[in-house]
Amino acid sequence: MTSNERRCRVCGCTEQQACPGGCSWVGPDLCSSCAAAAGPGAEDAMAVVVRQRLLIAGSSIKLSRTEAVVMQVLVAAPDRLVEVEALHAAMYPGSKPPSRESNVLQVLVSRLRRKLTAAGHKHAIETIRLRGYRFVMPQGGTQ
Repeated sequence: MTSNERRCRVCGCTEQQACPGGCSWVGPDLCSSCAAAAGPGAEDAMAVVVRQRLLIAGSSIKLSRTEAVVMQVLVAAPDRLVEVEALHAAMYPGSKPPSRESNVLQVLVSRLRRKLTAAGHKHAIETIRLRGYRFVMPQGGTQ
C-alpha cells in the first residue's frame, strides 16, 4: 500500500483490496460496507458502533462483543438515560439477565470508560445513580 492510499478506519479495506462483495467511499476514511452496517448518517455521526469498533469524534476504539452491544444501545440514545434493565436485555437477549446486585454491567462500563479516556473522551459515559447510564455525545473535539 502506498502512503497516500485511502484506508477505511473500520475494516481497513483499501482501493486495491475492497471489502468482500465490493465497496466504495462514502467519506474520506469510511467505506460503503461499514457505513451501511452502521446505518444511515454514519459518515456524519459523532459516534457510531460498527463491527466491534466505536468510531467517536475521529477516534476508532476496538471493543469486545459485549462492549459493542452496550455502546450501541448508549450511542442510540445520546444524552438520555438508558436504564440498567435495557442494557441487561441487550447483553442477554432471550435469556434471564443477572440480578440488580450483579456487578457485570458496572465492570463492563468501567472498561469502556478506560478505553474512552485513553482516546480523549473522559466523560463520555455518565452514571445515573441506581437507574442507569447516559452517553454524552462529544461536541466536536475531545472532552
